[in-house]
Amino acid sequence: MRLSKNDTFTVDGVTYKVINTLGEGGQGEVYLVSDGGNTYAFKYYKEIPGSDFKFNLKNNINKGSPASTFIWPKKYVEFDDESCGYLMDVRSSDYVSFISYLTGKNPFKDLKTKLTWCIELVESFKLLHEKGFSYQDLNDGSFFLNPNNGKLLICDNDNVSADKTNLGILGKMRYMAPEIVRGDKDRMTGERQMPDTHSDRFSLAIILFLTLCLGNPFEGERLKNHVIVDEKAEYEMFGKNPIYIYNEHDKSNRPINGYHTAVLKYYPMLPSYIKEAFHKTFTDGLKDRENSRTTEIEWLRLLSQYRDELITCPHCGKEYIYGYSEKKVNSTCPHCHNKTKEMCLLTIGRKRILLEPGKYLYMVHLNKYSSEYNHAIGKVIQNKNNPSLWGIKLRVDNDITVQDRNGNTKVIAKDGVIPIINKLSIQFDSQTKGEIDKQ
Repeated sequence: MRLSKNDTFTVDGVTYKVINTLGEGGQGEVYLVSDGGNTYAFKYYKEIPGSDFKFNLKNNINKGSPASTFIWPKKYVEFDDESCGYLMDVRSSDYVSFISYLTGKNPFKDLKTKLTWCIELVESFKLLHEKGFSYQDLNDGSFFLNPNNGKLLICDNDNVSADKTNLGILGKMRYMAPEIVRGDKDRMTGERQMPDTHSDRFSLAIILFLTLCLGNPFEGERLKNHVIVDEKAEYEMFGKNPIYIYNEHDKSNRPINGYHTAVLKYYPMLPSYIKEAFHKTFTDGLKDRENSRTTEIEWLRLLSQYRDELITCPHCGKEYIYGYSEKKVNSTCPHCHNKTKEMCLLTIGRKRILLEPGKYLYMVHLNKYSSEYNHAIGKVIQNKNNPSLWGIKLRVDNDITVQDRNGNTKVIAKDGVIPIINKLSIQFDSQTKGEIDKQ
């Protein structure tokens, strides 16, 4: 059966009318439908799925979405001939595909926004895994992004299932963990290794590498061994013998000059702690899947640190890290080579946030136990009449006490502005204290 414009179907007493076709993939067709008041996307499967797939889909609907970032199945629909599909929310038009970002058509507004998207991606998979699910079909077509604010949407959630349970969809080899590509045997069951949290973490690292470096971490010099990158070549590069392009102990698969231009440009600018996280996952993590793949918590901490350390060059407008954790700090902009500007640092415990207009403070800065890495509670603003005066506009639930270098104290209302003054001490709450230092 194929649906056409103006066709109708009824579910639980509600009649839906087909408005038009939104798209088509390998599994099914997606239609825009309306119940007369609201519009939805309806995915209809080309072939009738098996009973296990249908059960899993219904179970996912009953359990509900792990986070608002997932375009989660809302209602199961089955027809008289046992063909089926499901209703879901319609993706907003201000989101673009991850593929369009990779091809350069829709770049992020800036690096800060890109990192916000990466953090939201990791947060979403952390919540997914905490519910006992694994995504199983991570690939470049699974994600959408708002390039202006870093918001994320994740689609194709009908293939999400419980850890170590697979319903026939394994994913694309370029994004799969090598043990899934090879079909290794599970050490516990002796049966074929099924996708789980550990394989998801490997795929997640690939997506993060693609986002930050615009290249695949296993595509380098070895591409020259293959006339075409067919299934056999992909099995060799991503399953049988994957070699990380920046493996410190094996340089045989380095990026190719003149071909992997983006990777050669962006990888050197990554902080050392981000490079180390990739290296651990893509080298040690090839063999030790349980212990050597960077976890969601680790990624959240590292990506948040990366975002906190960003500064904007006043000459060229590009962002880069100052380099507190590097062997040598960036005394000049790596893009235009002008001298690094004077900086304003807010230290809260072990966290160091470089302040500049537009920079946010997040809940995780004030509460070390928080998992809300993208929940903004303050923003650096400029005085409209005197742009050289900066402050932190607050969005907190309590008043804050500040003390200047001379010992003078002042209470800032919960929705007030903290002046950015050298050596200002800030008592955010009874547990959290910060200090501003101009450098």
